[in-house]
Amino acid sequence: MRIRIYILLIFIITLFFNCRASCQEFKTGNEVLIDSLHLLRGKNIGIITNSTGITTRGNHFVSELVYNNINIRRIFTPEHGFNIDDKYDTFFSEIETVSLYGDSKNIGGKYLKDIDILIFDIQDLGVRFYTYTSTLYLTMKDAAKYGKKFIICDRPSIADLNYTGGYLLDKNYSSFIGMIPVPVIYGMTAGELGIYLKENTDPDLRNLDLLVMKMQGYTRSADFNDLNLKWINPSPNIRSTEAGRLYSALCFLEGTNISEGRGTGNPFTLIGAPFCNSSDIINELKKYEMEGIEFEPAEFIPESSSAYSNPKFKGKICYGVKIILKNYKKFSPFKLSLAILISLKNLNHEFKWINKNFIDKLAGTDRLRNNINKGMTVDEILNDCNEELQDFNFKKEKILLYPKQ
Repeated sequence: MRIRIYILLIFIITLFFNCRASCQEFKTGNEVLIDSLHLLRGKNIGIITNSTGITTRGNHFVSELVYNNINIRRIFTPEHGFNIDDKYDTFFSEIETVSLYGDSKNIGGKYLKDIDILIFDIQDLGVRFYTYTSTLYLTMKDAAKYGKKFIICDRPSIADLNYTGGYLLDKNYSSFIGMIPVPVIYGMTAGELGIYLKENTDPDLRNLDLLVMKMQGYTRSADFNDLNLKWINPSPNIRSTEAGRLYSALCFLEGTNISEGRGTGNPFTLIGAPFCNSSDIINELKKYEMEGIEFEPAEFIPESSSAYSNPKFKGKICYGVKIILKNYKKFSPFKLSLAILISLKNLNHEFKWINKNFIDKLAGTDRLRNNINKGMTVDEILNDCNEELQDFNFKKEKILLYPKQ
């Protein structure tokens, strides 16, 4: 009897501590840093951020640091700038703001000479060609070059962290929209990506004084929509988590003469052109039996807006498809991108690669374009990526910060 009671007590105690761990209050990396302000006291701080750098309390990270008398010398902004709400103007008006999307994408030495610590706090999409990944990489290199401490405030991914897809970057196709040697969809948080870059890329980063402020109460299976975190558009045409998740598949259309929905109220959820036929596209895409998504016929007219001034087919009726994301954890973005590109090319003789094969910069290689031109199937192209993906995933597993459940 005593043995049974002893076993029962052990079970209850184990269950209690497991519950405490799994039910731990969620905190973003910037909130964890706010709880550890001794790391910043008496230091001159530079922050790389934009409007997405908020806490679960709905406050911007910069405003919370200013309120706590942390000395912020400079704010560095990525592509699309700061775009911060007017209510924060009193916090930011006296802080110098420097764009990292001008002639130089690096932080020059003149802006770092009076900085002790650089902090990175930006919501990303988990996609290599979203330029915030390049900004992370370049500013890490700047910190290493000038001997500055670099802190990444980790944030939850909107992507499925258990999925990777696409070709790894071929350095011959490196550009600001594809600079880091990872697959198109890399399955890591910003903090994990920072560690990966330090450990596996530029030798100059090996000596970087890097600190990742891990999130509290976060797992790799967490859904961004279930966390107590307000959605802030990370760029003008990513207006929802759904669009952000579909972006990893539909952005490849920027290398074609097919609209990706820019100039409409639903960018990166629509595809089409005046010469397309909705039913033909849907019938073709359904052959691939992709999980997690559904297709609806769509008609739309792209127009100029503050978010995009010159969309494809401005003022013309486009016929195509609206893609509805039903379950992002069953969704295979790279497979969808291949299915769309191959289907559109096979269905429409008007289909073209545009802007000097811009698709190669998005894919990080010319293999995607060449394989599609050669008539390779979706499965054949996926297999072509597979070996390098396996090698990447092996390296990635060594640096992950969060459990799967």
